[in-house]
Amino acid sequence: MIEGPIYACGDIHGRLDLLEKFLTWVGDDSSGSSTVVFLGDYVDRGPHSRGVIERLMAGPTRSGERWYPIKGNHESLLVSAWLAPQSRHAEMWLMCGGSAALRSYSNEADIRDIPEEHVRFLDSLPLGYDDGERLYVHAGVRPGVPMWAQAAHDLLWIRDPFLGEPHDIPRLVIHGHTPRDLPDIRPWRVGLDVGAYRANRLAAARFLPGIAEPRFWLSEP
Repeated sequence: MIEGPIYACGDIHGRLDLLEKFLTWVGDDSSGSSTVVFLGDYVDRGPHSRGVIERLMAGPTRSGERWYPIKGNHESLLVSAWLAPQSRHAEMWLMCGGSAALRSYSNEADIRDIPEEHVRFLDSLPLGYDDGERLYVHAGVRPGVPMWAQAAHDLLWIRDPFLGEPHDIPRLVIHGHTPRDLPDIRPWRVGLDVGAYRANRLAAARFLPGIAEPRFWLSEP
């Protein structure tokens, strides 16, 4: 059983300012041991992808705080583009907001300006985190497929049928990936992507072990 509160942070997309607001809230809200799960999509679209990566790589500064950043589809795209700059993956990444990530590193828009250690960090991120009551993934899960058999592509990219159809996994699924104006709360899932890069606010939730109802947080726009 996880001890202490668990905080889940929605898609950041290069908004270092909003990430810092979220971390301040966690510090003010928690005391002692706590777990922070980041739901992926740290890069692209917003202006400070580099700063977000560096902050996540630095890790927590408070004693007793544990961080679990998981991989989103934008991290997967960036890694693929970096490994093969002339590929269709690179073209897709740029179309999906990768150009903003490049500008956070250099005005030259050269993908090789992204340090290898940043790429390795993103590539090493797990696809999910399980606290025994909730499963945290970036996009969702495929209904009808057991937890151990979920495909990486679905965990990173799925929308329907996951968004509209209950799954069979014995966990509440906490996810990002599909932006809504407010947290999207259903009996089988909680979506925390509120389009931070364009809405100027970030969503998060606090879960307590054995307590079903979360506390939600939205940064001020």
